[in-house]
Amino acid sequence: MRELESGVVDERPVKERFSREFKNPRIKKIKDPLEKIDEKDCVEGLVVEVHRRTCEVRLDPSASLCSAQDDIGRETVTAMYRATTSKALGEFPAVGDRVLLGQVNEDEDSGEGVGSQKYCVVRVLPRKSELKRPGPRDSFRRKLTLAANIDQVVIVASVTQPEFNYGFMDRFLLAANLNNLPFVLVLTKMDLLPNGEADLSDDIRDFMSIVDKVIPVSVKSGVGLERLREELLGKSSVFSGQSGVGKSTLVNALVPGAELETGAVRERDGKGRHTTTSSSLFDFPGGGYVIDTPGIRSIGLADGDDDMDGETLAKIFPGFFEGDLFTCKYSNCKHLKEPGCSVREAVESGKLSRARYASYLRILNSRN
Repeated sequence: MRELESGVVDERPVKERFSREFKNPRIKKIKDPLEKIDEKDCVEGLVVEVHRRTCEVRLDPSASLCSAQDDIGRETVTAMYRATTSKALGEFPAVGDRVLLGQVNEDEDSGEGVGSQKYCVVRVLPRKSELKRPGPRDSFRRKLTLAANIDQVVIVASVTQPEFNYGFMDRFLLAANLNNLPFVLVLTKMDLLPNGEADLSDDIRDFMSIVDKVIPVSVKSGVGLERLREELLGKSSVFSGQSGVGKSTLVNALVPGAELETGAVRERDGKGRHTTTSSSLFDFPGGGYVIDTPGIRSIGLADGDDDMDGETLAKIFPGFFEGDLFTCKYSNCKHLKEPGCSVREAVESGKLSRARYASYLRILNSRN
């Protein structure tokens, strides 16, 4: 898209691929990214999986393009991104997005790479919600959307192997709060605790006190799975968590046919191996969707279109104020050295755990 706008390439750019000996070039014309496609001829669909330059889209059976063909029903097709679509959105489409697809080739997909697909994404429809994470450090993709149009955030954490990560959980809780999304904490590997919930660490107990829903589960014994199924029924839920916490194993137990790859925790450092490499959407039995996302180490925090500043973080950090009522003496208090800080007073008196305060400081310092 940038090359076309700068005049470096022609209106119909040509793609050349040479052999290692630079012989027998394969020349192929690429579709003009500015070519207009009438939206009335487009078909609406749901993005169920995203790849580097294409995405899998489940077509709606009631869409106009579907009715013009031979009852393709809920067919899933591969569609390439249009340059104009990614530019307008500021990023690539995400799993859970509702999109409009236009037909760019008369033939079926040839499977020879980008540009050979029959469909392209013309427009991404407005999102009702989204969950973002940091993207590559460049000027084009500063943040990436893990999932779109979701009803709740389900964060999976293990009670041990690997250990509970307080700061990681706080970031997800903040992201859910900023998007007005319900937060569900699922504690896995309960079978590894001899005395059950009585053996939970102080950090886990402290975090449980500030969230509305906590569901301890064990895929091995089946404990808690039925309660979790009831919580997921009829909703679009995004599953996320650090590598090694048993997220893929849990999704496999809840969604027949998911068949996600699983892996054991590394013995040398107790950390998980990445087994999920991209987000995927699955139909949940009885209604609803489960969106499985890759195990990640961090998540971006944004307030609207801009990064959330330190003062906003200080006012909304989970667990600092009862009823979310800011009680510090000064409105711009960041809970560092300011006089009349009710947060530091609560930490000194033991009313607020030092783990929560330390987690806040780590997130605050990471924004600089």
